[in-house]
Amino acid sequence: MRHSCISFLSISLFLLTACSGEKGSHEQVSTVSIDKGVEHFDADYTSAQYQSLFKNPKTIRLETNDKCLLSANAYLLNVTPKYIVIGDKTSFYFFNAENGSFLSVMDRKGNGPEEYADIFSRFFDEEKELIYVATPNKTKLYKPDGTFVSEYPKDSISNFIGVSNGYWGTYKREYQKSHLVAFFDKDWNMKQSFFPFDAESVTGFSGGYIVPRFRDGNDQVCIVINDTLYASRKEKLIPAVAINQGKLKMPTDLNGDLERMLTEGKYCIKAENALLVNDLLFYDFFWNESRHYTLWDTNSGELLTHSEKGYAMPYNEKAIVNTPVSLIRNNKAYTLLSIDKLVQYGLASEEDDSNPTLLCVDLGN
Repeated sequence: MRHSCISFLSISLFLLTACSGEKGSHEQVSTVSIDKGVEHFDADYTSAQYQSLFKNPKTIRLETNDKCLLSANAYLLNVTPKYIVIGDKTSFYFFNAENGSFLSVMDRKGNGPEEYADIFSRFFDEEKELIYVATPNKTKLYKPDGTFVSEYPKDSISNFIGVSNGYWGTYKREYQKSHLVAFFDKDWNMKQSFFPFDAESVTGFSGGYIVPRFRDGNDQVCIVINDTLYASRKEKLIPAVAINQGKLKMPTDLNGDLERMLTEGKYCIKAENALLVNDLLFYDFFWNESRHYTLWDTNSGELLTHSEKGYAMPYNEKAIVNTPVSLIRNNKAYTLLSIDKLVQYGLASEEDDSNPTLLCVDLGN
């Protein structure tokens, strides 16, 4: 964790230097104050507003058979009107979005010309029904049944996230020294680039790849840069929420001072996940050697919930489960619940070895 924290802080300082002066050129940015919520960080906290936020829970048990035994590393990649798409280290599984029945699996791991050995990033295009798999040298396209479609050189794109009108890509430093992030249309024509920089002028930057921690939800891309969350607006990336960290801050002043980082860094925030959904800021971070899940109202700046277990979501009319939110699409929040998680809440038997259950709740705001 220390290594990842130091790497993230280096990137944060690097980006902050590149983005100075951005805020003033846009509309007023909402603000939330971490310090105002810290009184609730010693235990689970749920406000009255939060209690009515998640509604109409629906569960879908994913079919279990010999062709689709999901591992503990399985994660939710996408949910469309047709598919529930699950990924793991090497494979992609497709289930019926209505009833969870198994449809197909895509596994082309190997060293052949139409196969992939290592996966850097991945994306399922709902419109074209194609899986994009970024490998070290190329991006390869497959159908849900595993049929190879095409490929193209990865060139300087080291990562991508898909939204309805394009993709987000990150440049490697040695290929494009004038850009860090670019927005592409679905024909891979660059529509806009962000964060021009001069790498050699940034103190403490020693080279390597720049990989911003993009998150996507509700068809919007978000990234935290130091104390500000940037979000996509009409094909542009603009500052949306200032996270007033006060005493609980990203320790950019510790960057480059390894001894202080190791002794003081654990008491500072390391941002892990941030999503802006309507007027709600989902903000997960590490602090004091624990992971904290928080949700904020960006209009009032108020903390709506806090837990170290995840977000409290209704499972049915009687049961509430604490879990991370895996995906937010069309104002619906999704998460995969393993059998072990359901056993904790008395919702499954310990002898059950079935695939996870998909939980979907409406997100009211």
